[in-house]
Amino acid sequence: MPLRGLTLRVDEGASLGLVGPNGSGKSTVLRVLAALVRPTAGRALVAGFDTRHHAAQVRRRIGYVPEQFGVYPRLSIGQYLEFFARASGVSQWERKNTVETMLRVVDLFDARHAAAEALSRGARRRLGLARALLHNPPILLLDDPLGGLDGRGRLELVEVLKEVRGMGITLLVATHLLGDLAQLCDLVAVLREGRLVGMLPLAVALGRGERGRRRIRVELLDGVEQAAAALRSQSGVLDVSEAERELRFVYEGDASGLADVVARLVQGGARVTEFGGGTEHLDELAAALAEGDAWADASGPLPEPVSA
Repeated sequence: MPLRGLTLRVDEGASLGLVGPNGSGKSTVLRVLAALVRPTAGRALVAGFDTRHHAAQVRRRIGYVPEQFGVYPRLSIGQYLEFFARASGVSQWERKNTVETMLRVVDLFDARHAAAEALSRGARRRLGLARALLHNPPILLLDDPLGGLDGRGRLELVEVLKEVRGMGITLLVATHLLGDLAQLCDLVAVLREGRLVGMLPLAVALGRGERGRRRIRVELLDGVEQAAAALRSQSGVLDVSEAERELRFVYEGDASGLADVVARLVQGGARVTEFGGGTEHLDELAAALAEGDAWADASGPLPEPVSA
C-alpha cells in the first residue's frame, strides 16, 4: 500500500502502535524506516539519518522483525545467532556473550543446540527478535509480531517484549488488532489507505481515560440473572447482556466509579471469579477508528496529534 502524505514523529524511548486494517500501509511504514523501501517523495529520518542517503547508518540503529522470515537449514539456534551477530558487526570478543545474553532474553538458551528450522512459530518469532537485537539497536520495528500465534506463544512473546521495552528501546509495532498493543505501547497511530487518520494515547483508545466508555466482562459461579438485575440498577452501567456464568456490560465513568460497581455487586452476594475488559471490544474499536467514526467514543474529542 503506497503512503499518502503521512507525517509521523516518534520520540526516543516511546512505544508506538501502528494499527489499521490489512492494506492500510503499516508494513510499508516499517519497511521505509528500515531503509528497505525508498520513498518516492518526502523523506524518512531515523535518529537524524535520511533513509535514502544513509541506509547503512539507519540499519545500524534499528532492529527489524518482519512478519515472515526464514532460517537457514542445518543451523542450530545458537549457530544462527552467531552467524547474524558476525554479519551485524558484533566484535569477536563480544560475540559469544552477546549471543548468550539474547538467548536468555528470549528464553531460548536451554534450546540453543536445537535446530532453528524445527522451532514452533512462536519460538521462531522470539528467535527473530533475538536476531534483531544482536547489535544493540536503540529502535525496534515489529511487523505483526503476535499474528498467528496460539495462546501460549502469544503469552511468551508478550512477556519477552515487555522485558525488551523495559530496556528503553524505542518500539514501533504494526498490527491490525488493537488488543495486541494493550501491554506493549503507550500511543497508537491509526492508518487507513496509506494515510494517518490520527494519533492518541493508547489508554484513551482503550477507554482508560479519567472518564470514558469501556466494555466489561464478569464471570460468576452462579446467580447470573440476579447479578444482571443488580447491575442494571447502577449508575453508569449500560447494555447489560447475559450468558452462561457470564455478564457483559458497558460502563461509562471513571475507574473509581467502576470499582464501586464491582464492590456493590459482590456485597449483593455475587460470587465473581473473573473480571476485566473484553478484548474483542478492542478489535471492534480498532476497526471503527480506522473508519474514522469512533474518535469521539474513545474518550471525548480526539486530542491534537502528539509527537510519538
